[in-house]
Amino acid sequence: MTRSDSSPAVSSPAALPTPDNTAHPIDRLYRALASDRVLAVVAVLVGAALLASLLLPQLPADRSEPEAAARWLAETAGQFGSLGGLMAGVGVFNLWNSFWFQALAGLLAFILLLRLGLAIGNALRRLRNPDPRAAASQAQRWPLHAAVHLEQDAGSAGLQQDLVNEGWRVVSTTQGGNDLVIAERSRAGVIAPILVTGGLLVVLVGLWLGQLVGWQESGLTLAPGETVVLANHPDSALSAGPDVDGALSEISIDRGASVSETVTFSAGGAARLDGIALNRRSQGPALAVSAAGPGGETLQLQRMEAQPESAPSLTLVFDQPRSEQVFLLPDRQLVFSIVSFPALPERGFSGPTFLVQAFRAGQREPLLNAFVDGDASLSVGEDMLHLSAGQFITVDVSYDPTRPLIWLGMALAILGVALALWRPAGQLLLSVPRESGHIAVQASLNPAWSWREANRWLAAWTATYGQEDQPS
Repeated sequence: MTRSDSSPAVSSPAALPTPDNTAHPIDRLYRALASDRVLAVVAVLVGAALLASLLLPQLPADRSEPEAAARWLAETAGQFGSLGGLMAGVGVFNLWNSFWFQALAGLLAFILLLRLGLAIGNALRRLRNPDPRAAASQAQRWPLHAAVHLEQDAGSAGLQQDLVNEGWRVVSTTQGGNDLVIAERSRAGVIAPILVTGGLLVVLVGLWLGQLVGWQESGLTLAPGETVVLANHPDSALSAGPDVDGALSEISIDRGASVSETVTFSAGGAARLDGIALNRRSQGPALAVSAAGPGGETLQLQRMEAQPESAPSLTLVFDQPRSEQVFLLPDRQLVFSIVSFPALPERGFSGPTFLVQAFRAGQREPLLNAFVDGDASLSVGEDMLHLSAGQFITVDVSYDPTRPLIWLGMALAILGVALALWRPAGQLLLSVPRESGHIAVQASLNPAWSWREANRWLAAWTATYGQEDQPS
């Protein structure tokens, strides 16, 4: 095979067969819905909605009762002023359950399903049953074309052997007076779109199933020495502790029959325990209070609630600076008020400090007025009030059994992208006249999106056989 010294050939696919434009309307609609442009628009809209769900407060899953949900939405909308009502009306505070988001996510899944079908059909056609004639009917729509003028004596055999030596899979046939050669660059690159599209579809299915079978409880307050029973899992109770260096770093789950498991929060405040995900939202100071009579007997305490129940001890949490907690000592007709301060440097307290006051019912002058910054025992008449300082945490608890399915989908998508970048796919079609002497070979290249150097490769390939010929 020798180079030609003739003038440059015109880079045009005119010698290729004319494509069939009489496809069925349903097929054209199918391909239009599965196009890159439609996918990009829908994916951007879904991504923007998911980003909004991370930045804006969302209705907790445990507010399933209509009254509780309406109250939460009204309180949340009030935080956004005049726009709050409109935002609540369009469902931005409950995105996962809004009709428009579900319709958008369903449309994305439908498009991915269409693209998966196209990717599978394309892979079977290219890897199992490559047809040069079918490729020739589509080659005019391919992005890269070149014409090579050369002198040869062996027909298309030399071109095919060169491609095989470079690792291409080659299939040839004859049509009219030409040899049609279709060459496939990479098996892995052809399979990659199946993995990417299938993986993203698995992720969407996992998220949808997670909404059906999973559950979430938000804003559970845990303090040392207290347990909280999970409403969605009545056989399990959570407890936090111990308080180490002023922080709760461990959380335990009790499943009855003395079965207990403990896990430590990560630096980001996340933990997983037996399939249950925990996220530490906030923490702050807490006080455990109890009272004893002159003989050391335990006195009952009551919270200031509509229907208070007596308890030998109470755990008080202070979730806001300068917040106040009030409780009663019924046997002595006493009312206790405890106010939390982050610090009181003017009184010599550099850390969390509590102002403890006790009042006789109907009186304004306190019987007890003291500042404490840790564990303390205070005298109130003949009785003693015992205080034990600690920390509380607020956690969100969720259970999502489909999380492994989501991770599997993400792994498939990442693997597909890696294969596409490692071995990009590409189809090369050659139309070689079955003549001797000076001939013009028409070349068309259909590269994958990840083959960034396709244009340079075609330029170098044509330069090997025709020094003056360049691709368009």
